[in-house]
Amino acid sequence: MFGNRRNALKTLIVSNLFILLIPMAMGLFLYAKVERSLDNSTNRSNAAMLEQLRLLLDNKLSEVDILSRQVVFDPKLDYMLKIPDHASSADEYQFIEFMRDKMTRYRSMTSSFIFDYFVYFSRSDKIVKADLLTDSHTFYSTNYTFKGQSYEQWRIGLLTGLHKASYLPVTSLARGLNPLASIENFPKDVIVYAQTLPVSSQADNLGNFIVLIDVDQIKSMFAQLESASNSAIYIIDNDGQTIMSTSATPFPDELLKRMEHTDAPFTYQLAGIDQMVSFVSSQRAGFKYVSITPSDVFMQQVNQIQRWSLGLFVLCLIAGLLAVIAGVYRSYKPLQKTVNAIMQCKHMSRQPTFDEYEFIRQTIEGSIHEEKHLRNKLTKQTPFIRANYLSRLLHGYMDVDVSAGNEDSLRFMDLMFISDRFAVVLVKIEDIHLYTEENEQQWALARFIVSNIGVDLIEHPHKGFPVELDRDRLALLINLEKEREEIAEAEIRDIVQSLYEMISQRFKIGITVAAGGIHQGPKAIRDSFPEALAALEYRLILGKNAIIHFQDIASTKQHYYYPLEIEIQLTNFVRSGDTDNVVKLLDKIYSMNFDSSHFTPELGKCLFFNVISTFLKILNSTNTNQLDVLGKDFDPIKAVFSHSTAEGMQLKTKELYETLTRSFNVERSDHRIQLLQDMVDFVDRGLSDPSLGLAMVADRFQMTPQYISTFFKKNQGQNLLDYITHKRIKASKRLMDNKSLTIAQIAQMVGYNNDVVFIRAFKKLEGVTPGKYRETIRSDMTSPDE
Repeated sequence: MFGNRRNALKTLIVSNLFILLIPMAMGLFLYAKVERSLDNSTNRSNAAMLEQLRLLLDNKLSEVDILSRQVVFDPKLDYMLKIPDHASSADEYQFIEFMRDKMTRYRSMTSSFIFDYFVYFSRSDKIVKADLLTDSHTFYSTNYTFKGQSYEQWRIGLLTGLHKASYLPVTSLARGLNPLASIENFPKDVIVYAQTLPVSSQADNLGNFIVLIDVDQIKSMFAQLESASNSAIYIIDNDGQTIMSTSATPFPDELLKRMEHTDAPFTYQLAGIDQMVSFVSSQRAGFKYVSITPSDVFMQQVNQIQRWSLGLFVLCLIAGLLAVIAGVYRSYKPLQKTVNAIMQCKHMSRQPTFDEYEFIRQTIEGSIHEEKHLRNKLTKQTPFIRANYLSRLLHGYMDVDVSAGNEDSLRFMDLMFISDRFAVVLVKIEDIHLYTEENEQQWALARFIVSNIGVDLIEHPHKGFPVELDRDRLALLINLEKEREEIAEAEIRDIVQSLYEMISQRFKIGITVAAGGIHQGPKAIRDSFPEALAALEYRLILGKNAIIHFQDIASTKQHYYYPLEIEIQLTNFVRSGDTDNVVKLLDKIYSMNFDSSHFTPELGKCLFFNVISTFLKILNSTNTNQLDVLGKDFDPIKAVFSHSTAEGMQLKTKELYETLTRSFNVERSDHRIQLLQDMVDFVDRGLSDPSLGLAMVADRFQMTPQYISTFFKKNQGQNLLDYITHKRIKASKRLMDNKSLTIAQIAQMVGYNNDVVFIRAFKKLEGVTPGKYRETIRSDMTSPDE
């Protein structure tokens, strides 16, 4: 053993201990689950017994409720409560009938749970029970009394006190003074139920209905739960008063407060002993039935399992430690032999300062780390080196070398040329229909799709290499196989056609494909690339989304058709206001140049520049205000050359010439009068349209808003918007004669979406609001009758 090599031994010990701790932890977890299950089972059992007790007692208490409703809601009771002392014989007989017909009959409805019941009438000082009619003093003397209470205390506290269906705490009974009035089965303790009469107006307190409940009956119900768990049982009312209990220990106030905020069961220390408290609530009487059980009794089964589990855990722990020691010894011996073998092979004389695992790991990694690092760097740089090399070939910075001596250099860049015959195809991505937003990520994805599809379409025996040139442009370098020289051009056309169709139709990406010619030798790539560029420029003539081969445009002419006679004719048509002939002549110029034969993009730009120059000459020679015709800051040259195709330039040129021609057209008197009348008629018909304005009129007559505004004011003597406002106000005044229309409705009928705007415009012109104006109309209409 050397250095810090004992770290491996520590690791093995820790690992095996960890393995040992897994089943131990699982055992503890299982024990916790079992303990919790037993705990829950005990709680459920105790809660079930307590719930059963509640149901039994609630069932018995229902007898009290039924008896109470029968007595207190008796229709004769209200009258009898008001009978005074020394009443007539008829009234006295009412008490006898009540005792005989009602109170005696009710006794058959009750069980031994109810010891006795009676009604006390305070005005007549009479007590009526099932077999007795007497006054309160006689009843107290001859029947039974409450221990510790004098007659006055008993009468004031129970008979004349105010009780709202109340249960009073346990009270001990004593037999009456008259031995002849003794009662069989006389209970020792009772719970008193008291209800002040009448129920409809307890504030009058004309008497009380009293029920005595035999406590021995309740204790017999408690006996099973009390004997099974050695529990003390308490009955607590809503006011926290102990109605009865099976224990002499008073119910603690602190425990009562805790029950209000804690769910059962829970532990509580009472008289220095840990207790388990369970309780259930009764909705019938508002009682809480509380069971207080010593924890050692409550958890007896759980504690026994806990002791057995602890002993088993200690035994398993000792056996596990012995197994760990044996396992570590068996595992560490082979590790020690492996380290010694490595040191002998590497001729190491110094001892390592780290553990055996680290020593083995570093030995393995160190032998391959440098090679892996170099390979990774080379792999990352290869695509950039290859792209730079191909780009230099395209731009003519170097010649292609396909000799055997250059194979290693090409292989380094993952390149292999099969011949010295090349052709260049340029692809310009026009638009990306597949994506709603065009960002750099989507453009990169489009370039990736085009380049990969293009390389796949250049099938064996040819080879293809993609080169990204710009955001929306890339090149496909096609290396052609020598033996297919005769059909090479046809194959390139097939490749280009397939690429165009697949990208456009399947991927919804608009592209223009331009192919250069096939060349051979060291300068093949630098010769084909300019031809592909020239073909791509020809998209100005053919438009976007086209296929252009340099061989197809090689025989283009070097002049365009726009003689001086045509320019003079075009000028005359414009100045005479002949729009139809201007359009026809411009179409003829376009057709003669672009449809008759091949036409270079450069000549096309020159042609449109000369046509726009004629347009500017007409503006300057006629002293026409460009601001009135074209608007502010409008540049006709920029407007035309902003289009990327000849067709778009032609459409913009025709639009400019039509606008200029109409301006000359309306300056002539006959046309001016007719145009003005047409504008007035259009405005008069459209007063109800909220959109009526300068833009709408300009769009209707195909003229610029600036020119419409100037023309209307010059010939009508009034601003167009002011004219529309006057017309609308005039129309609204006519509508105000109709009393069924509101101001808001009239505003909408004359073209105002907002009645506030209408009121403001009306007051500005008439000096009063529409409402005042309508009142003036009404007063004028009624004044002759007055």
